[in-house]
Amino acid sequence: MERYNILIVDDEPNVISSLKRIFIDEPYDIYEANSAAEGLEIFKKHAIHVVISDERMPEVSGSEFLAALRDQYPRTIRILLTGYASIEAAMKAINKGEIYRFFTKPWDETEIRDAVRAAIVRYNIDSN
Repeated sequence: MERYNILIVDDEPNVISSLKRIFIDEPYDIYEANSAAEGLEIFKKHAIHVVISDERMPEVSGSEFLAALRDQYPRTIRILLTGYASIEAAMKAINKGEIYRFFTKPWDETEIRDAVRAAIVRYNIDSN
């Protein structure tokens, strides 16, 4: 079975742990970062298929981070996780092509798992 690399970026370790538990039975290698800068370092070392980033982080917001990734790593599927952003902000990011999907905290585990599975399918389609 092919494995896929997922990066979770959030400045709250408990959020990263919770998300990692959702994917425990999936064929994913999970990488984690506490900031956009750490996330970019991981991208330099690993081919990341899907990234899930929190919106509200110190220094660089999740949407800014994902916009930069779109330019540097256009094949990576980007998902935004937010506890506060308005629907308008999320729709703006989606329309600009910065993100594939967004979820609000607290999230539905089944929905986020299904979204990542769909993102992997999309990644494979876009790669062919």
